[in-house]
Amino acid sequence: MKWFMITAEWLLFLYVFICLLSFNLIHLGNLLYVDMPHEEPMIVTTSFVQTSMFIIGIGAVCFYYMKYLRGSNAYKRTKAVIWGSLFTCHALASCFYLFMRYGLLWNQHEAMELLLSTLISFILSIQAVMKYYVCK
Repeated sequence: MKWFMITAEWLLFLYVFICLLSFNLIHLGNLLYVDMPHEEPMIVTTSFVQTSMFIIGIGAVCFYYMKYLRGSNAYKRTKAVIWGSLFTCHALASCFYLFMRYGLLWNQHEAMELLLSTLISFILSIQAVMKYYVCK
């Protein structure tokens, strides 16, 4: 059962990593490649509500996962550093895309998704730092 839990933890990390990477690549592509009037920006999904619920859902799962980390203190601290680094990088990248957004003609739903993603990532980064210091 222990190996199953460890495998499930790292599969969750891989899933979240791939989701955040694709989210950032879409916004980076929009920032770099959409510079001509005839080019269309890439969108995350067709529905603002669906994307927002997905971001909130992933955030809630990661929040409760990091709140109830299992294992020894060294393992908890390692996981807190890895998850904290992931969410800090994502928060900084989303914040960068949000600030660069005002020079481009994106719709307001993309800006709201970026803002929501940035806020959730900052909250999860703070939680990871707090978990790191609790597990000493």
